[in-house]
Amino acid sequence: SCVYLPRYLESTWFIWVTQMNHIPMDIDYDKNKDWVSTQLHATCNVKQSLFNDWFTGHLNFQIEH
Repeated sequence: SCVYLPRYLESTWFIWVTQMNHIPMDIDYDKNKDWVSTQLHATCNVKQSLFNDWFTGHLNFQIEH
């Protein structure tokens, strides 16, 4: 049915946008950092461009988000 294509596109977009800034960075859990510091080390901003800003709705600024 025609409802599957929009759902497929939406879910693909959602996964792409959320995972590009949430891919785990190199974190040493033994340092016992506070929650905020750990979150800042575990996320990253994606390079700003007109396309990235539009495509992600400015969620490419994950640390500020």
